[in-house]
Amino acid sequence: MQLDGPNSAGAPSSSPDAIDWRRRIIVGGVVGPETIPEWLTQSYGILRRNVMDSAYPCFFGTQAERKGEMFYSYVRGKDISDLPETMSTFAALSVQPAYQKNNIAIFFEPDPVPLTHQDYHAHFWQALQYLHDHDVDSAVLFQPDPSDGAWEFTYASVQMFVVCACPSFRARHSRNLGPGMVLLFQPRSVFIDKVTNRVIGAQARNEVRRRLKEWDDIPAHPDLGFYGEPGNLEWKQYFLPDDNTPNVDKCPFLARRADRLTSEPKNGMISISNIGRKGREPGADGEGVPQADFDCQQRGDRTESRTPTEVASIGNESGKGDGDE
Repeated sequence: MQLDGPNSAGAPSSSPDAIDWRRRIIVGGVVGPETIPEWLTQSYGILRRNVMDSAYPCFFGTQAERKGEMFYSYVRGKDISDLPETMSTFAALSVQPAYQKNNIAIFFEPDPVPLTHQDYHAHFWQALQYLHDHDVDSAVLFQPDPSDGAWEFTYASVQMFVVCACPSFRARHSRNLGPGMVLLFQPRSVFIDKVTNRVIGAQARNEVRRRLKEWDDIPAHPDLGFYGEPGNLEWKQYFLPDDNTPNVDKCPFLARRADRLTSEPKNGMISISNIGRKGREPGADGEGVPQADFDCQQRGDRTESRTPTEVASIGNESGKGDGDE
């Protein structure tokens, strides 16, 4: 079975119905699982209705959804044990010419009762920390700290801008995309113009700001900035307050370094709140992350359909590369 995508044969990619989104779901090392939970279909439908609105602020996301340049994944309950392998699969795809403009949206199963904004904040940062602590790429030990303007979340050597959307956003509607938390990972290649090979210009970014004013009930948060500009810190933009108060002064993320001990994946149940934080007492280095109740279980019930190698080869088989839309 061939993966539908911007460079695959079949219906034109500009058609809203050209892509069967379920064939672009990644779960661990599997792309296109045979079955998915019912709640995921509902959550995806809400996200799609939002981002396909012609007035949606982030037209990069709208364009990706319309062209079929999105991958998807999901988390059942609080079990995030598949996330590292899922992101490894996505990272392997994202460096293929056919998929360099692709994002991934990770849907979390909605809670019976929506959580507080602080709880979603904790869940988000501990999910990122878990991914970081389980990144086996050696380059992970030599990244700058989040306080450095050059820092961007990186997995498998792929830099990605991350957006957390969750139902606790009441005024910032652009960050409320359904009944559960959604993590959107956008590789930096998404923001590079294929023709000029330069970062997408200020005009496009300013258009996003203009749309935010129309879509949200409050102005754009003052922490929003552009990568590489003086004073800009990427991490402050990942999870925003639902008002325009300053974001926390200390990044909750603890970057791994070559001289620090890191956790290793283990069998059985793992509490994410303890992973990669040995010796980090509350208040020892600024505001800590509230404890989240993610569980991590090794799963053996995956349904095999396609391997990452088989999927990654699709872009090469198409014979198309950069500049082919």
